[in-house]
This record gives sequence, structure tokens and C-alpha cells, in this order.
Amino acid sequence: MRTALLSLLFLVLSLLAVSQGITIPLRTPAPEEVLSFLWGMNLPPEFKTALAEALTLAFRSGRATTTVTLLLLQDLTSTPPDKAERGLEIIRYAISQGFIVDTGLAGSSMMNEVRKLLALGRAWEEIEYVLSLRLNFLLATRSTLARYGLIQLGKIGPDVPLTPSDRFVLEVAWAVGDFVLWEGGNPGDPRLLSFVQERLNRLCSVSVLPAEAAKLTGTLTQEILQEIVRLVFQPMERR
Repeated sequence: MRTALLSLLFLVLSLLAVSQGITIPLRTPAPEEVLSFLWGMNLPPEFKTALAEALTLAFRSGRATTTVTLLLLQDLTSTPPDKAERGLEIIRYAISQGFIVDTGLAGSSMMNEVRKLLALGRAWEEIEYVLSLRLNFLLATRSTLARYGLIQLGKIGPDVPLTPSDRFVLEVAWAVGDFVLWEGGNPGDPRLLSFVQERLNRLCSVSVLPAEAAKLTGTLTQEILQEIVRLVFQPMERR
């Protein structure tokens, strides 16, 4: 419930931004527009180079959209440069590991997470903490699902073509993360499995996830999801 309320609030805040004259793209920006805006930001040149390379690959492979990326960069112009760099570095690293970091204005993504929390006026320390946890959820989900045989791991990288497994990893990681971060759940909570399965089945019903993901959803267990949460909060053990 709280997750749905956060999404609704973010939509309201976006509409409010429009009424106050804040620019929201009415067309899809070209990658060059996004990179041009990035180059104009007050960030270290070497970092902008690394981020531009990652974003270029993410745009090409479908791991990020130019629309949300540009909106995020615009949002971060009011954030101190050192803090913005730390947050963007987490996203750059996620891209380097082959994860999807943006699925559009209403989708599950690290970029939207930052934008929501900024719109809610949360302290940057909290935003950076949540962003780091989201990365850990992605890493832990992929490794756990592979270990239990639900997905197969091949080459990993920002330029590797996306597969249905990539989106499945994202949505499992996001559902588990939402349960822990925003629903007040814990690894031992018996509602965890039903929460995740209901979320995934709903995404399958509206074709966000492919039909074969429904079969994978049915193979998830409480043990698998608990293992994901355990790894998230014990990153040293995961390494």
C-alpha cells in the first residue's frame, strides 16, 4: 500500500511541476541532448566522460531511456556536485554490471527512485543509502536466482543484449526491496513471498514481464527471497 501511495504522490508532484513551469520533455530527447546537458553540469570532467560512455551504452541496449535520464540530471542540478557525483556513480556502476537502471517514467528503476525521493524532499544521505541498497538488491537477486537455477548467467556488461531474465531480475529485486524499504517488512515476514508473487503476476498480466516470467514467479520460494535480503545486508559475505 505504501509503495502505491509513493507512486501516486510522485505522479501528483510531476503534474505540479508542470503547473510551476518546470520542463518535462514532451518528446523523447536524443542521446546527444542528454549528453550535452551532462557535459554542462558541474562535475569532474573524468567522471562525466565515464558516465557519458555508460549512458551511451545503456541507451543503445535499452538499459536506460533518454527521457528519464535527462529529467534526473535536471533534478540533480540543485544538489551539491559532490553528492550528485556519488549518486550518479552508483548508477554508472549498475550500468557497468549490466543492470537496467531506467524503464520509463512509471517503471521500476534506480533513476525513478532518486527522482521520487528528491521530489519528497528527503535528505541526500537517505537517498544515497537507498540507492546503494537498490544496487545491492540487484546484485543479490541476480546471484541468488542464478544459484537456485532460475536464470542462467552469461556475459555481463552494459552492451550485452537484454534478455527476459534481465527484466525479471530487476522486478524481483524491486519487489523485495519495496517490501523491505517501504512496506516495513523483514526477511522472516511470511508476507514476503505473496507480496513479490502478486507484484510479478500483475506485471505479467499487463505484459511488462513476458509470459514465461509467470512460470519463474511460481518457482520462487520464501527461502530464495530471504537469501536475497540476507545478502543485501551482508555485502562483504556476498563478495
